[in-house]
Amino acid sequence: MPKLLATQFSAGDVRIEVEGYEEDNRLVLEIRIDSDCILHWGLTTWRDPAWEAPPKSAWPEATTSSGRDAVQSVCSAADGKPCTLRITLDLPFAWDKLAFVLYFPGEKKWLKNGAGDFLVDLPRLRKGPSPQQAMEAMTMEGDWSRQDIKIDGGDSLAAGILENEAGTRVLLACDCTGPLLLHWGLPGKFRHQWLLPPAECRPPESVAFAKTAVRTPFQEREGLNWLELDFPRKGAEQSPRGINFILYQPATGQWLKAAGRDIYLPLSQQAGEDKVFGSGAVRELAEQIIHEEMSSGSWTLMHRFNLCHDLLQRAEDDPDSLALLFVWLRYSFMRQLDWQRNYNTKPRELSHAQERLTTRLAGIYGQHIPSRPWVRLMLGTLGRGGEGQKVRDEILNIMHRNHIKEVQGHFMEEWHQKLHNNTTPDDVVICEAYLAFLYSNGNPAHFYDTLSRGGVSRERLQGFERPIYRDPEFYPEKKDALCHDFENFLRILKSVHSGTDLDTAAHAARGILDTKLNETLNKLYQQRHDGSSLRDQAETITLLREGLQVHIPQHGDTHAIRELLYLDLALEQLLRGTLEQAHPDDSDLIGHTDLAWLVLRNLALNAGSAEFQVCARHLQRLLDTPDKDPEWALHTKSVTDRAGRALAHWSQDLFSTLQPKAEFMGEAFAADGWTIPLFSEEIIRGGAGFMLSLMLRRLEPLLRDRAGLGGWQVISPGHALGRVRVVASLHAVQGDAFSAPTVLITDTVSGDEEIPAGVVSVITSDSPDLVSHVAVRARNTRVLFATCYDDSHFEQLKALKDKQLELNVSAAGDVEYQEAGSTATAAMKQSTALTLRRRSFSSWVVASDQFDDEILGGKSNNLQELRGCLPDWIGFPRSIALPFGVFEKTLGSAENRELAQQQAALLQQAFREPELYLPQLRQLLQGLSVPAALRDALLTTWREAGLPQTDWNLIWQTTKEVWASKWNERAWYSRTALNIDHDDLMMAVLIQQVIAADYAFVIHTVNPLNGRDDELLAEVVPGLGETLVGNYPGRAMGFVCNKRNLESTLISYPGKSLGLYGSGVIFRSDSNGEDLERFAGAGLYDSFLAEPPRQRLLDYTGDPLVWDRDYREQILRNIARIGLEVEQACGSAQDIEGAVQQGDFFVVQTRAQVGLDR
Repeated sequence: MPKLLATQFSAGDVRIEVEGYEEDNRLVLEIRIDSDCILHWGLTTWRDPAWEAPPKSAWPEATTSSGRDAVQSVCSAADGKPCTLRITLDLPFAWDKLAFVLYFPGEKKWLKNGAGDFLVDLPRLRKGPSPQQAMEAMTMEGDWSRQDIKIDGGDSLAAGILENEAGTRVLLACDCTGPLLLHWGLPGKFRHQWLLPPAECRPPESVAFAKTAVRTPFQEREGLNWLELDFPRKGAEQSPRGINFILYQPATGQWLKAAGRDIYLPLSQQAGEDKVFGSGAVRELAEQIIHEEMSSGSWTLMHRFNLCHDLLQRAEDDPDSLALLFVWLRYSFMRQLDWQRNYNTKPRELSHAQERLTTRLAGIYGQHIPSRPWVRLMLGTLGRGGEGQKVRDEILNIMHRNHIKEVQGHFMEEWHQKLHNNTTPDDVVICEAYLAFLYSNGNPAHFYDTLSRGGVSRERLQGFERPIYRDPEFYPEKKDALCHDFENFLRILKSVHSGTDLDTAAHAARGILDTKLNETLNKLYQQRHDGSSLRDQAETITLLREGLQVHIPQHGDTHAIRELLYLDLALEQLLRGTLEQAHPDDSDLIGHTDLAWLVLRNLALNAGSAEFQVCARHLQRLLDTPDKDPEWALHTKSVTDRAGRALAHWSQDLFSTLQPKAEFMGEAFAADGWTIPLFSEEIIRGGAGFMLSLMLRRLEPLLRDRAGLGGWQVISPGHALGRVRVVASLHAVQGDAFSAPTVLITDTVSGDEEIPAGVVSVITSDSPDLVSHVAVRARNTRVLFATCYDDSHFEQLKALKDKQLELNVSAAGDVEYQEAGSTATAAMKQSTALTLRRRSFSSWVVASDQFDDEILGGKSNNLQELRGCLPDWIGFPRSIALPFGVFEKTLGSAENRELAQQQAALLQQAFREPELYLPQLRQLLQGLSVPAALRDALLTTWREAGLPQTDWNLIWQTTKEVWASKWNERAWYSRTALNIDHDDLMMAVLIQQVIAADYAFVIHTVNPLNGRDDELLAEVVPGLGETLVGNYPGRAMGFVCNKRNLESTLISYPGKSLGLYGSGVIFRSDSNGEDLERFAGAGLYDSFLAEPPRQRLLDYTGDPLVWDRDYREQILRNIARIGLEVEQACGSAQDIEGAVQQGDFFVVQTRAQVGLDR
C-alpha cells in the first residue's frame, strides 16, 4: 500500500515516526514511539490552530478523552520494540494537521517539539478526480487554456478559459468543502481595484455586494464545486482582462485566499499592454508593487526597500523589470510615495534595509552586464545605508553636549522625535536648513528658503507622523559649537541617505581604490581647492570615472562594487555642475569641441552604448590633428552628427521604455500631475545626455561656418509654391494625396519613403543621403527637397503652417522663402496615367548572355550592354535572371490555384485599406509552391553560371520575397499616384554574386544638386551598398568631381553607424517600371541577400579612406573614372552602383539618371 506521508521527529532521546496510507476509504496513521508514554493529541485546521478532539472512530486502543479538545492514547513499548498507535480518519475530513505532545507519567514530564507542539500535515484525500483532472476532462474540446490555483489550507481550484469571437467563457472547479460562494469583481485599470460586474455577466442567484463585487454560489457535482461565468463580447469591446475573487464558506464564515491575498485570474491580455510592460511577468511585478503601496496598512521606506530587494530575484536580468523597479524607486525619491505610514522605523532598521538592497544591486551589476545602466539609475535614488544608529545617538549627544533640554514644544525636540522614530532623506534637507539658519545668526527666512530648495515645505514638516511645528531657536552663545556639531551630523545623515555625496562616497571608497585612482582623486580635490580651470577639473573627473569603469568589474566583492558605484555616481553629479559653469567663448570652436569630447566619454560610461565610445575616440583623434582647417570642420561635423543621432536613439529608447511605465505607475500612485508627463524627460535632462545635447547645439553653427556649409543642403533644386503642412515624418503621410500644392515641413525623412501626390516641396531637419531613393524620386518628380540646418529658420517655416509659401534656390545654394499673397495660386501638376507594357512568359531562367529588354528590366539589360565596353580593370558580378512572366506563370500553376484566389481577394481589400492588407499580401506570397520545371531550370543555370553554392530553401524564399515586394507600401502609393495599373507592373528577378565589398559607391554622372553636366556626384560607404541606398541613418562620404581634370572636392565625411558585410548571392528586383520619367521605379522594389549580411558598428578612427589623403584620392579618382566610362558607353547620364573589393572595382548595376530636365 503506497505511503501518503512519512515524517520523523527526534526530541532528546525519544524518536517518533509517523506514516500514513489510505485503506478502505480511510486515512490510516501509524505512530511509532520508542518509549513508554502517553500521546496527548488532537486535530487542527490551518485557519484555526486550536485543537479539536477527534471522533471516537479515530481512536486507537487504550484511548480516553482529555477535556473537550484532546484525547490521550497509552503507548507501551515492549521487548525493545517501538510502540505503534493506529489512528483512522474516515474520508472525507476537514482537518489539516495532527497535533500532539508526549507525557511521561513516571517522570511527570511533558515533551514538546521545541517550544511548540508536534505537527503532522495530513494528506488531502478525496473520492473522484481532482479539480485539475476534472477540468482537463471538461475542456478537451476547443482551444481552452487552463490554470491551477492553490488555495490556502491545501485545497485547490482549477480554471478553464475559452476565448472566441463571441466572448470569454470561464469554468471553475474547486475541492473546498461546500457550500461555497465566489465573491468576485472585475479589475479596474489597476488590479487591486474591484468593479461591480455588469448584470449580463452575473450567473443566476448572484447577489451584488457593497457596489464593488457579487457573490455567486458554486454548484456541487461529483464531489467538486463547479461554476461557469460568461462574458459576451460587445462589438469592438475587449473582454475583461481578468477577475478578482476570494472564496467564502457560509457554513463556517471562512474566507479563502491564495498565499494570504485576493486571487486574480487573468483572462486575456489587453491591447497596448506589451508597449507598457513588455511581458506579463512585468505586469505582475507592477500589480504587486501597487497593491503593497496603495494598501491601507503600515508602510515605510524600510518596507519599500525590503520588498524591492525581494523582487530583484525576479527582475535581475530583465531590462523591462528593472526599468519598472527604477520607476517605482524614482517616484519614492521624488516624494510621491509615503515615506512613513502608521509605523515607526528605527534608524538602524532603515539603514540595514538600504544596505541590503544596495548590496543586492551591486551584485546584479557584477553579474549582468546588460542590467548595469538600470542598476546605476536605481542606486541614484537610494542612500547607501551607513550607520543608521548614529543618527539616533548623535542628535541626543548634540542636545546633551549643548545643554538643550528634551522639552516638548521646541523645534529641536520635535526634530529629535522624528529622527528617533523615522529618519528619512528629508532630514538631510532639514539639517542643511538648520545650518543655514545658524550661519545667518538665526534668520528664519534662510531656514525655510533652504527647505524649499530641497523640496521640503512647511506643510510637509507639519505633516510628518512626528510633526515639526515650531520654528528653530537660535542660541547665540552656542552658535559655533552647534555649527560644528551639525556639520558633523550632516555628514552622518548623508552617509545614510545620500549615496551621491562626493565626500561620503570618496571616504567610503578610499580603501578599495588602487594607488593610481587614489592619486587621481587627490588631484581632483587639490584642483578644487586651488581653483583650477573647470575644464581641467572635468578632465580629471572623466579620467577617474574611466578608471573606475575598468576597476569595478575586477571586484568580486559586492560591497566594494557598491562603494565604487556610489563614487562614480557622485563624480557624475559633480561633472554636471562643473560643465554647467564652464562656458568657452561663443566662437571658440576648439573649446566647445573639447567639452563635447569630455561629455561623450562620460556618456559612454553610463549608457552602455558602444557608439558613444566610437564617437569619443574619433573626436579625440580629430582634436589631436594639428590643422583645424575647413575640411577638419567638415570631418568633425560627421562625428558630431553621428553622436547626435546616437543620442537621439538612446534618448528615445530610454523614453519609450520608461514613460509608459511611469504613466501607469504614476496614475496608480496618484502622483502629482506634473510629475507624470515629465518623468522620463527629467531623467534624460539630469544626465550626461542632456549635457551632450547642449554641447552639440552650440557646436553645430560653429562647425558649419568653419566648413563653409551654410544653413541648407539642397537635395533636389527647383521652385515651389504651395500651402505649408507640418508633419512629424514623411513616412506618416506617404499614403496621402493632397488636393492642392503642398509644402511639407517634417522632422524625419528616413530615405525610403514615397513622396505623396500633390507635394511640391519637402523641407526637413533630417539628413538623408543625397543618393537615397527618396532623393532620386524627388529629383525625378521635380519636387524641391532640402535639409535645413538652421534651427531658427526651421522653426520659422513651421510657424507658417497653413500659409501659402513660395520657395526658390538661390545661386549660393540656399533656400529662399517668403509668404505668398492669399491670391497666389499654383497649378497642380496633372498626373496622366502611365502605361506599362506587359510581357509574356518566355522561359523560366536565362543566363547573362541571354539578357534582353523584351524579357528583363533595365538593371539586367544595362549590365549586359556594358559587358565588353568597359576597361578590363572594371569588373561585373556573375548573374542570371528570372524573366518577366515567371511569377505570373508560377501563380497560375495548378499547385498555386487556391493561393491565386486568395491574392485576388486580398488585393480588392487593399484598395480600401492598403496599410492593413499589403503586409498580408506579401505574407501570402511566401506560401507559393515552386513548379518543378522552374526549380530544375534555376538550379541548372545556377551551376552553369558558377554562382556560389546556396541552399535551395534560401533560393526559393528569397525569390518570393523579391516578387512580394511589388506589394510594399511605397511602391503601391507611387503607382497609385501616377494611375499605373497594378496588374501591368511585372517583376523579373536579377540574381547576382555578391561582391564582398570593402566599400560600396553610387555615382550620378551629372551633379543632381545643380544640374551641371561637367561634374559628377558620388557617395561611398564601408561594406555593402545597402546602407547607402536603403534606410540606414547617417551620411556617406560624398564628393563632387570635375570631369575634366578628375579633381574631387569632399562635401561630407562618412558618419553612418552600421556597415553591412556579406557574400553569397543577392536577388534584385528588376521590374518593367524601371527608370521611367515621372516614375522613379528604381528603388521602389526590394532586393535581398540570400544570407542576411553581418552588421558591424563602424569605427572610422582606423579607416584609411578617412585619414589617408593619398589613398582616398586614388579611390575617389577611380570611382570617378568608372562614372565617365559608363556614361560614355551608355551615351547618357547614368545612376551607377558599384563596389571596391581589395583594390578591385566592380559595377553591379546602372540605369539612366532621371530628373535632369527642369
